Amino acid sequence: MKTSQRKFGNASGTIAKLETIFNYANFYTTILKDKPKQNWKFRLTYIDAFAGAGKFPIADELPLLDGVEDFDTVVEGSALRSLKVDNPFDQYIFSDIKQSNTRELEELRNLYPALADRIEIVNQNANDLVARFCRGMTSKDRALMFLDPFGNQVNFDTLRIIAETKKIDLFYLFPSWWGVVRQVSNDGNVLQEAEDSLTRVFGTTNWRSQLTRNVPNIQTDMFSQSENLSEKIASVDSVTRYMIERMKTVFGDGVSEKWLPLGRNGSPGYSLLFACANDAKTARPLAKEVAREIMKRD
Repeated sequence: MKTSQRKFGNASGTIAKLETIFNYANFYTTILKDKPKQNWKFRLTYIDAFAGAGKFPIADELPLLDGVEDFDTVVEGSALRSLKVDNPFDQYIFSDIKQSNTRELEELRNLYPALADRIEIVNQNANDLVARFCRGMTSKDRALMFLDPFGNQVNFDTLRIIAETKKIDLFYLFPSWWGVVRQVSNDGNVLQEAEDSLTRVFGTTNWRSQLTRNVPNIQTDMFSQSENLSEKIASVDSVTRYMIERMKTVFGDGVSEKWLPLGRNGSPGYSLLFACANDAKTARPLAKEVAREIMKRD
């Protein structure tokens, strides 16, 4: 496959993310391959709503210049890896908003001809794709979904739709620093162009109290008046915990308290979150436990 997709970051963090998804996918298809019973099995679907091009380059230092093809590392993406699980899914949905990426994803059918008729390539907005898939799920369907946006592209309403299915296990690469913390200056001002996107991401207008706080401005000049100023309190940890609490409002106790911080040079830019929409007594605790163990890093 070609490697025209440009996605940059620390190789170890990216590989940790991809290995986490692959390892859980292996568990998922293995545990459900003969469920609920031999003559009536679930139809298992893997959905990658930001699938990219299947493979992509990683530069550990500076971003590459346009047109430069001498990449430090070329990594197999989540879509390609999902085709390698021990027990294949019944259906694969790989989507990306860029037509150039979906054209390259078409090559996956040639790489895995035995699975070609199970692969659906979609050029669509991720939120619309997820809503469409969720609306079409039946009692026979179960799915593992991976949402890997570059920024604040996943609407909270999309998470709500996923949770309401009661049939999906979700990994969500939440842009904790890139999409949230970075949008707040040290003096507590939120970039104006980011306000709407933060409301969509968190599904509430109350996010500001989690990112900033008021501080008194005591003036010594007898002619000046005291006024409140604000300061930034957002950190990767604090906004990740806030997002987990927000997700609990729709997934209940299906959201894992454990997450995987990912980034470069020891500075996390994303937080890999897990939630299980299935509220069955045995399914949810097992899913959370397995996800928690897989996301452990030394």
